[in-house]
Amino acid sequence: MDFKNEIIEFVSDKIGGVVIIACGSDEIMYADSFFTNKYRTDIVGMDASEIFLWLDDCPALSVGGDIVEWENIDTDSKKYYRFQSAMFEKEGRNYVIHMISDITEYMGLNRDITKYMAFFQKLSAFQTAVLEKLSDTYYELLPLLTDYFKTSKAFYFIQRDDKVDIITFSKMGNIYSNDRIAMTEDVANAFFVDEEDEIPLDRFSAKVQEVMILNGSAKDSKFRKLCDGSVSGQKYAVYLNVWPNMNTDLMQEKMLLGVIKLFVENGIIKDKLIYNSEHDGLTGLYNKAKFLDMKETEYIGLNSIGIFNLDVNNLKKMNDEFGHEAGDKLLIKAANSIRKVTNNKVHGYRMGGDEFLLIACDITKEELDSIKVRWERELARLNAIDDEINCVIAAGVVFWEAGYDFDALMKEADALMYEDKKAKKKPGEEIR
Repeated sequence: MDFKNEIIEFVSDKIGGVVIIACGSDEIMYADSFFTNKYRTDIVGMDASEIFLWLDDCPALSVGGDIVEWENIDTDSKKYYRFQSAMFEKEGRNYVIHMISDITEYMGLNRDITKYMAFFQKLSAFQTAVLEKLSDTYYELLPLLTDYFKTSKAFYFIQRDDKVDIITFSKMGNIYSNDRIAMTEDVANAFFVDEEDEIPLDRFSAKVQEVMILNGSAKDSKFRKLCDGSVSGQKYAVYLNVWPNMNTDLMQEKMLLGVIKLFVENGIIKDKLIYNSEHDGLTGLYNKAKFLDMKETEYIGLNSIGIFNLDVNNLKKMNDEFGHEAGDKLLIKAANSIRKVTNNKVHGYRMGGDEFLLIACDITKEELDSIKVRWERELARLNAIDDEINCVIAAGVVFWEAGYDFDALMKEADALMYEDKKAKKKPGEEIR
């Protein structure tokens, strides 16, 4: 039984088309129904070079050589074609046969698969990066988020009993800002915003708006909530600043959000266990016990170190004249100015009474100077608030690269602080 005609019909009508072109003259010698339908005419006898633009892309062929597979895009019809071409000799003349297949749908599917695989690889890399940092602080997560979601700022809200800490990372300049505000009913709404779309700034409380604007957001800025939750009685939320070309599709990926929540909640659980033992109850900064531990474990053998020895002026006078509540407000204002510049490399301590420290690890002298400017600017901003409490802080700042003597640097910073304290005292004021 001869199936030749059925095979030819199947190849031409179901798979693609076949065309035979004479070498030299480029005359079309044979064209099946695929080409008749495509060009709405019988093209046999026409000049192939004037009809088939794809001929210019055909690879070199030789008589009796292997079949060559290649692809071409028809920009007019937006079709993607695969060709199988060969050259043969018949009755002393050479011909080229092309079999063409429309693979547009396949390529569309392939692009979707490629896109998915690219996303999966990127997601795996992100998961690895996050999991590698599970033992670190949340400071390490925020830069990853800005890079991955292509945004300019990331905000991390965390409840601390009756306070809320807002940690902001700004990609421009790689700057962290750390703010603490009271946990009021209005402020608490930040943990319950449930919109999936863009959230305008005025959706937040006035105090939260103030912090966001202070850290570089505009009044018309909008935000997307990445995740939120509650762990060990502490609420948290992560927001991203809406930015041009921001990758919002990734925010719907449950696997990705699961990794982020794992990082955040793991950090909260770990932090909850040791927070009270490491932090000063009044100011929320690290305490002296934490400093003594870090001195022996973290501050030895750094590539560079910066030390701010800080002392609040007139605490005794404030306590004596206005009471300890006013003195506490003075200390809290000092701590808030210090907290503003803290991050995973810059640690703030209340050493006791009116004494504070900032320790900056593995930074350049230029970075140290920038920290000092940002701290002084924040202190001035806090003092501009009309609460009748003016906070003056004497500062001794030292910097040294590898090979330093930590205790010697502490003494030098203390001496410089004392000189600054004398310079900032008014005539007749007690130096203490």
